[in-house]
Amino acid sequence: MTVSPVKAFLTRCSVIAVLAASGLAPVAEAWAQEAEPSDLGPVRLNPSQSQPTEGEASPSSRPSRVSSDVEVDTLTTIDPDTVGTLTEEEGGFKPTLWEGISRWSIDMMMKRLPVNAASGVMRRLMQRLLLTRAALERGKSTPGSLIALRIQLLTEMGDLKNANALLNVTPARHKYHQIARAEADLRLLSNDNARACALAASQISAQKEIYWQKMFIFCQALAGEKGKAQLGVSLLRELGEKDPVFFSIVDALAEGVVAKIKSMPQPTPLHLAMARVAKAQLPSNVVSSNKPVILRTIAVSPNASVKIRLEAAERAEIAGALLTDSLRQLYTSIVFTEEELANPLSKAEAESGPLSRALLYRTALVQTVPHAKAEAVAKAMSLARQGGRYLSAVRVFAPILKTITPSTELLWFAPEAIRAFLILKDEDVVRVWFSAVRASALFSKAAQGMLANLMPLARLSGSHQAQGWNLQELLSWWNGIKNKEGAREKAALLYTLFESLGEPVPKEIWELLLKGPQRHTVAMPHPAYWHRLQESSDSGRLGEALLLNLLALGDSGPIGADPIVLSRVMKSLEQIGLGKEARLLAIEAAVAEEI
Repeated sequence: MTVSPVKAFLTRCSVIAVLAASGLAPVAEAWAQEAEPSDLGPVRLNPSQSQPTEGEASPSSRPSRVSSDVEVDTLTTIDPDTVGTLTEEEGGFKPTLWEGISRWSIDMMMKRLPVNAASGVMRRLMQRLLLTRAALERGKSTPGSLIALRIQLLTEMGDLKNANALLNVTPARHKYHQIARAEADLRLLSNDNARACALAASQISAQKEIYWQKMFIFCQALAGEKGKAQLGVSLLRELGEKDPVFFSIVDALAEGVVAKIKSMPQPTPLHLAMARVAKAQLPSNVVSSNKPVILRTIAVSPNASVKIRLEAAERAEIAGALLTDSLRQLYTSIVFTEEELANPLSKAEAESGPLSRALLYRTALVQTVPHAKAEAVAKAMSLARQGGRYLSAVRVFAPILKTITPSTELLWFAPEAIRAFLILKDEDVVRVWFSAVRASALFSKAAQGMLANLMPLARLSGSHQAQGWNLQELLSWWNGIKNKEGAREKAALLYTLFESLGEPVPKEIWELLLKGPQRHTVAMPHPAYWHRLQESSDSGRLGEALLLNLLALGDSGPIGADPIVLSRVMKSLEQIGLGKEARLLAIEAAVAEEI
């Protein structure tokens, strides 16, 4: 008879628990170490050596006396918190990234990183920061805590591939319980319950956290040890633990029925893994979570409704946690009625949301008439702007946009196409659309107005189409929008962005904005952060300045930042050698304000 790996593993775990409860902790620990599955890493072919205790030099790092006259020193023990998967040559930052900042400050600020920010620029900066291999200054710290935090943050961002890569280069990771906790969540979110259970078995005797007890109970239920799982649940309830989702799923697994979950507003990786195993339908409020990795997991969950998966998928794509192509595939998998397909524009207008964008994507994909295709895309972009999902819509509809050929009949669509391709940095397609607008501008005032409105964004994005245009011409842009709602705020942002990039806006153009309210409410970073940002940027302390810039932007990113804050961040990034990223932040902010 063949015994499943999980069941065999949990039989050993049961013995571990008994040994630990009997006061035989050393024996239990030895069993726990043996319980780790062999596929967690390569098997060593050389003779094993005794492992040093924490703080003691490894055998390879101790001085070795070859003779009475010669002493050979080898490498010292690697600090796990300094490892990374990126060097400067591979796209990371300098190895002196953390020069001039204490471990305590790094830990405190890194814990507050805005991993939920819907900014591609911020996401890429955070990824590089977390993956860079860099030395750390000496100081009091818990070994392994910083690398565990880095793995955890990458996981929360939904970047499971890089989180796993960073985990794999961490030396002696089995020694640090913080890393085990981060790895367990990573395994659950990767639908790798076998390895997650291996970790639970290795930690249950040494760690008294409720987290590991819940994991162990789930693994018992997964292995068919229903009685033991129910006993564990009873003990947790006696301890006063309140987790109705966890308890209801374990009960359902024990009884062999489908679990019913009424509410799950803040699901954990364990909750989602358990719900998937129990084939429990996810409730509608599961998407109230704003964590990218949770949204990504919901988007690919077979036990969630199409509507819930769509909502989660769009928000996960915005956060960079889900591939754009995965969202496209989800759009095309939805079945619509003949009535919906016959009237897609009116249907989308009546029921704005992810389903409407899926309908418009499907319509644009199969439509052969250029005008009708452009109408579907334009409607999708309009709805996405209203819902704060415009940048995502541009990425999703990019392949369809490329199939629309510029023409006189489609001149009305030119601003939509040009804005999209400026964002996508596709200069060849931008040139073709601009050529069509310029040709029409020779005899059309409407086309002339289009050019005036598009030039500021073209200049911000660094497009060749803005060559020869100067900031004096902002007056034409202002005259075209000054009577629209929010025009003063748009202009203030645009002028601030130009000046932050080293292009001074003429005084007389600024003066036109002096009319109106003298003050407005601004969300500013705490003075301590604001002062530290200035000082670290002036001193060239790269890691510290970068952390402070990301914290200054916060979860809302450049889209929600006040021009004063955004300006300071952009100037700081320029100071520390990240001018390209400063310009990309400017584009994100300008696009969000529909400039």
